[in-house]
Amino acid sequence: MSLLAPAAAVLGVTLPVIVALYFLKIRRPTRIVPALHLWPNQIRDRQANVPWQRLRPSWLLLLQLLAAAFLVAAALQPALPAGAALARHTLILVDSSASMQATDVKPSRLAEAKRQAAALIDQLGPQDRMTLIGVGPSARVLASVTGDHDTLHHALDALAVSNGAADLSSALALAAGLVRPGDDAKAYLFSDGIIEPLRASLSTGLPFALEYHRVGISGENVGLTSLTVRTSAQSRAAYLHLQNFGQQSHPVSLEWRADGRLLDLRPLTLAAGQGQDLVLPIPGDATAVTARLAGSDLFALDDVATAVARTPRAFRVLLVTPGNVFLEQALRLRSDLQVDVVAPAAYRASAAYAMTIFDRFTPAAMPDGPTLIVDPPAGSSVAGGAAIGIGRVRAADAADPLLANVDLQDVHIARSQDLRTSAFGRPLITSLQTPLVMVRDEPVRQALFGFDIHESDLPLRIAFPILVENLSEWMLPPSVPSRSFHPDEPVTVVPDAGATAVSVIRPDGSRRALTAGSISTFADTDPAGLYTVEQTIGGKVQPSWFTVNLFTDSISQLKPPDRLTLPPTRPTAVQATHPGQLEIWPWIALAALGIIAAEWLAFHRGL
Repeated sequence: MSLLAPAAAVLGVTLPVIVALYFLKIRRPTRIVPALHLWPNQIRDRQANVPWQRLRPSWLLLLQLLAAAFLVAAALQPALPAGAALARHTLILVDSSASMQATDVKPSRLAEAKRQAAALIDQLGPQDRMTLIGVGPSARVLASVTGDHDTLHHALDALAVSNGAADLSSALALAAGLVRPGDDAKAYLFSDGIIEPLRASLSTGLPFALEYHRVGISGENVGLTSLTVRTSAQSRAAYLHLQNFGQQSHPVSLEWRADGRLLDLRPLTLAAGQGQDLVLPIPGDATAVTARLAGSDLFALDDVATAVARTPRAFRVLLVTPGNVFLEQALRLRSDLQVDVVAPAAYRASAAYAMTIFDRFTPAAMPDGPTLIVDPPAGSSVAGGAAIGIGRVRAADAADPLLANVDLQDVHIARSQDLRTSAFGRPLITSLQTPLVMVRDEPVRQALFGFDIHESDLPLRIAFPILVENLSEWMLPPSVPSRSFHPDEPVTVVPDAGATAVSVIRPDGSRRALTAGSISTFADTDPAGLYTVEQTIGGKVQPSWFTVNLFTDSISQLKPPDRLTLPPTRPTAVQATHPGQLEIWPWIALAALGIIAAEWLAFHRGL
């Protein structure tokens, strides 16, 4: 046992003081007599002026001495050795991401992580310091380099769960920035291990040792992993996917609603690991549709999915091609594009189109708006040199937003125009021989493919429609994307011309105002559900919608890994840890309070 405040031992002087007061106390026992003149000797207090008296046994004295002794012991702040090896600077990282809402440990994984972190706070010695960091979609410091137990407990209690994924890389980078060179530091991660992939920048190591404490045990969960609305000339329907991520069969009941109205209720049973696709009807006047798994399971966040059912305002797009089914189908995947297809001989310049795509054809005069050019013919102003053999392709910059989710690993191109001397713009996709796809922002946003897509396997890869969608959204961004976003994912809102006010209404009914005169990024998207964007144009309010859903299989799987592959500790890191301490003075103080209560009771009973 160690004493955290040994100087408080001076308070022990109160014990002899209490005893001295009993020596000096004048005792006048109460007697009830019929007449005072019969007791002359008793009414004379011969010892009234005697300073010292014989100490008599007393329960009150014993209880008062015990209470004082316990209070002095509590003031010394004794502490017992604890199991954890604490550093002088302890960093606690608490996962507050979506999967920490799971209730396989009661009341939730986050509550259990807080309980374990609170136990470490209680073990801090008087010279120790601690930093608390919340690990969510973005990392944030809850309490920085402090030894105050109350401050740390209050900061930990205030940590709330989010609906996004855990960005452990940002949290570790933040923690590393709070550790000074030469610090004796150690970090503890309380998490279920369901995190985003760690960034390569952490491979150089951390200036502290990191210890993973797993929270959670079960992966039994049934969730909704996708909900999309597809519209054709004949019909409109919703496509829903359910997945059982557990190792047991689960009966579920699916509710299907449009604008809150119940349309269907289906009982389903999913075997272990089974998925099921459903096609569900959509009423013609519906704005949004919602699927919900009735009842309760370990993880409620993926039990509800919402999709926008109303067709957004469409942009007219012209595709000029001798025939390209791949390109046409990729463009039609964007529900807000109305695609018209014409042959090169029938092309006529028109201001009615917001974007034009030229496939193996270029006009004498290019349009002023956004343009996508594929394999321009020789002699045109944007054509490259003679075709050369290519082979494998790669990204010019893997971090380019235009290549988000575009996997080029298995893409091959037979041949392409030589664009090495092209002044069109910057390369987006390239090869060992030449740039293949180039983009530019001025005078308007345009993209150039130097090859015929039929002479590649790109259209056979999922990368192709994603690339076309990324490019089309970059060149012709929708005013409000009507697709589904992940929690905490930013949404770009492009106000329509003439909009004097723009605001976003979240699923909980709260309203956020945006700047009407410029493109805005709305990032307050943690709650799942339907978001309404209202634009005031000409005195009229025009609504648009987008949704936020989990739709992340890695989170819905829920099963915590036993181990995490964590960054190494730098060789120069100081790891002079010492045993933790468990303070027991609050319990001693509580016992003293009980003794004082017993002394009060004894006094009133005349003991």
